[in-house]
Amino acid sequence: MSSLNNIALSGVRAAQVAIATTGQNIANVNTPGFSRLTTITQSLSGPGGLNVGGGVEVSSIRRMASEFQNQQLWRATTEQNYFGARQEYLTALEGLMAGEGSSISVGLDHFFAALSEASATPNSIALRQQVLAEAGNLAQRFNGLSSNINAQVQALHEQRTAMATEINGLTDNLAKLNKKIVETEAVKGDTTALRDHRDSLVKDLSKFASIRVNETPDGALNVSLSNGQPLVSGISAGELQITVTMTGEQQVSLAFLGTNFPLKQDGFGGAFGGLYDVEYGDLRPAMDALHEMADQFADKVNTTLLTGFDLAGNPGTALLAYDPTSATKLLQVNALAPEELAFSSAAGETGNNEVLLDLLAIKSQNITLGGSSVTMNDAYTGLLGQVASNSRQNQADLKSTTTVTQQAQSQRDSVSAVSLDEEAVNLMTYQQAYQANMKVISTANQLFDDMLAAF
Repeated sequence: MSSLNNIALSGVRAAQVAIATTGQNIANVNTPGFSRLTTITQSLSGPGGLNVGGGVEVSSIRRMASEFQNQQLWRATTEQNYFGARQEYLTALEGLMAGEGSSISVGLDHFFAALSEASATPNSIALRQQVLAEAGNLAQRFNGLSSNINAQVQALHEQRTAMATEINGLTDNLAKLNKKIVETEAVKGDTTALRDHRDSLVKDLSKFASIRVNETPDGALNVSLSNGQPLVSGISAGELQITVTMTGEQQVSLAFLGTNFPLKQDGFGGAFGGLYDVEYGDLRPAMDALHEMADQFADKVNTTLLTGFDLAGNPGTALLAYDPTSATKLLQVNALAPEELAFSSAAGETGNNEVLLDLLAIKSQNITLGGSSVTMNDAYTGLLGQVASNSRQNQADLKSTTTVTQQAQSQRDSVSAVSLDEEAVNLMTYQQAYQANMKVISTANQLFDDMLAAF
């Protein structure tokens, strides 16, 4: 009877472990990153000779996690966050450039419209004042747009610095978890919760950069950038460092085990790489284009005015001043009185409008922007169109990668997430097994009592 009791007792113990495992799963149904547990049992052989076996034992409690599914999810998360980081700035840039109050095209139209009105009566002080006012408004559009783009660049720099701090925190915590996991597994301890936490941190890290992850035999995770530069190696963590150059640009380097080496941000991937690409692929090119437009427009206007004479018969003076070193005041209107605008081609002829007509002709003249010869209006329209096109494509890519990430999450959850319906079935199954084994013990005891009563 003792053999039967031992078999049933092993079944009770296995059922208890299985019920406890199910309870752990149910308790963590809403825990982010939790990987469900399952009890693995194996049959025990008997002591030898003619016997039915020795019952059952729990050989392990398996953490249901797929490295392949996790890798897929991390890669998809990287792609989604890359396009997400870019879209934030592309949307703002497109809206800013297309706005009625900041459009350079609108400002140019108003400026040339004022010149056109003044062409009929070039000696009108009121119309000359209107030309000065529209020139000031156009300069303000250039300055306001450039200033806002510069503000976006500065905000991006702050975000990059904050991301670097967050990345450093994640890599440091990953190294600490590696240490705990290696130490715990060395003494056959339970590391399921530690591994769940570590996978969650890796997923968070994958938001910022494209990473490679591999597990070493001792249970530690090594994490590196896609180009192979290490972020975490065993219990050692790297640290991103950001410095600012004399030109106001940010440079990123990685300090690891006493060595510091620069990082190329193009191809970095994730949100961190998205910031670099939108800065150097959209924001800075747009600002450079504004500078080129302002420079060439000011040169054309000033060159034309210098050929004329003002109402007092004095030689013409420059109307606009371009500052290539300023991001907020790249174009300024010189302090001219309306009478000082040199619209006449001959001294003393106040009704002469030949220079004014030359100014009007600038509207159809070409400037060189990005190697192409286009009018001022076409240059700005093309610049806005490029930003809008980049934004639309990025939105499409963001939508696509979001769908891929959701699918990857669903695939990961199909393996690792807790299903309450499944756990409810398991709970009833293990409870029935527990009760059945208890019944076996009760039956064994009854048989033993009956045998004793026979003597």
